Amino acid sequence: MLPKKLRSREKKTQLVKRFDRIFPKSSKKVVLVVKKNTEFSGNLRVCADLLLKKGKHKIFIYKDDDIPVDVRNALEDQGIKILKPNRWRSFYHILTSGVFVFSHVPRDAHLSVKNKSRKILGLWHGVAFKNIESQMLNVPESKMKLIENNAKLYDLMVASSNADKIYIAKSFLVNEKIIDVIGIPRYDLLKPNYLLDRFLENQKNELVNIKGDKKFILYAPTFREKGISAFDQIEESEWATLNDYLKRSDTILGLRPHSYDNKIPPSITKDMDRIVWLSQEKFTESNLVLQFVDLLVVDFSSIWIDYLLLNRPILGFAKDFEHYHYNERGFAYNFEDTFPDVFTHSFQDFLSNLIIAVDSHSFHKNYENSKVIFHQYSLENNFTEMLANSLKQLNVL
Repeated sequence: MLPKKLRSREKKTQLVKRFDRIFPKSSKKVVLVVKKNTEFSGNLRVCADLLLKKGKHKIFIYKDDDIPVDVRNALEDQGIKILKPNRWRSFYHILTSGVFVFSHVPRDAHLSVKNKSRKILGLWHGVAFKNIESQMLNVPESKMKLIENNAKLYDLMVASSNADKIYIAKSFLVNEKIIDVIGIPRYDLLKPNYLLDRFLENQKNELVNIKGDKKFILYAPTFREKGISAFDQIEESEWATLNDYLKRSDTILGLRPHSYDNKIPPSITKDMDRIVWLSQEKFTESNLVLQFVDLLVVDFSSIWIDYLLLNRPILGFAKDFEHYHYNERGFAYNFEDTFPDVFTHSFQDFLSNLIIAVDSHSFHKNYENSKVIFHQYSLENNFTEMLANSLKQLNVL
């Protein structure tokens, strides 16, 4: 166990930097890195499944935080080793692994220097719609230096489209040459025939029971860094009105918070049997949830970009649009040109449009323009195999 004086992020980064060139790297050791306060999911899961299938690597998962017991047990059952935080053994494997895969950024595994014997793959956890990294509003100089340094470490990143590729290069300050437009690996999790482990199979069975034979709406807003949670902006009387409509229309509403957002549902909804809390901790795969969704409601979260591939209706709703636009992240693209459907700013307008969409079972608009911007490929493609081809070019597979 590391002594307490070495447990800060800065100290651990210094520790890895000090010994990095001393330890030889093995190209057969892969570390999948989960960002603190998030769950092992999405692109990391698909990459792990691919590596397990190929059977050529020792696979490790590192998170600078605890991994839930049920997740850890399911991964270890498949032969994946979990690196616990603040353990000398974990740092040994970080220092001797030749391949790293990140859902966020290299500093999440305390890497800060380039090593010619190590390959770094950036599988950003989704397509950016709100601004990220260097494109965020008022980025502090200290963070900009971190972004600039991280940019030197990547060997490969992936993008969903040419527009996404351009934005990734701009936001991460990397050369477009290292970005492969192969779609996002986690898109394969939108497919009902994707092979699930025991842990995810249990989640899928629970989702089947939640949906039953009812229509299923998902409300999945993003988090606020400087404002009130989107869930808390909805008044109690509005929740009650919404629940009454759900009963009349025989519909279920799932509430899915961002991993940085509320950990418990609005108190008034706890006794509403038509409203279900689908936390990130319990339902770890957003795209597995999306398989069951008939209509998606979002604010500024990019989850709708994944959902576009399912060809189902999307509605936008946020009471704090102006605040978010000018005081939070802002948007990576012109909002009106890219958001595919109606976006409302009041609860009453939202409910009116929701009723129309549910009753008509149709889209308000044509979504093809958004698909062209964000998706070079459809669900007919095998995103896992395209990732495999990129890894072969990188001499990882």
